Amino acid sequence: MAVAAQDVQRTLLPTPSHAGDGHVNRVLVAFDGSPSAWAALQQGIRVAVSNHARLTIAAVVHEPSGVWMGFGAMTVPYTRDSLRRDLEREMRRHLAEARDEVPATVSVTTQILHGRPWRAIAELAESGGYDLVVTGRPLGRRARLLRHSVTRGLLSRTRVSVLAVAPQ
Repeated sequence: MAVAAQDVQRTLLPTPSHAGDGHVNRVLVAFDGSPSAWAALQQGIRVAVSNHARLTIAAVVHEPSGVWMGFGAMTVPYTRDSLRRDLEREMRRHLAEARDEVPATVSVTTQILHGRPWRAIAELAESGGYDLVVTGRPLGRRARLLRHSVTRGLLSRTRVSVLAVAPQ
């Protein structure tokens, strides 16, 4: 872990004499409000500040497919549209909280995406010309399995550099 942190500092956090020389111009942070997403946001902010880079914080509204599977007729208190609206409202709240953490000196935008998280983030990273995607890395095998590892999807399916950050 210490070696990785040193590599990040050497590569992404230039010394003041190198600040602003184009190491990283656009940073995308995948954010869902989880502890690992907060850690990713803090690292993304550090990279953006030290490189005078633009920062985008993106959240993905992903409708869980298991909600609509069942063993027969059943009644659920939600329709697909109401569930989607509730999920989007929650993600907008997370984005607003995240945006409040960004210093005023950093140019920041937020974006709501829809679909599978790793796919939506990868498409935005590629089409938006981002230099770096910062994502949280859930701790433990079970957490990664339950979250379908957005980090793994990004690492295997995008050409943009990915920095996975574990929560403290």
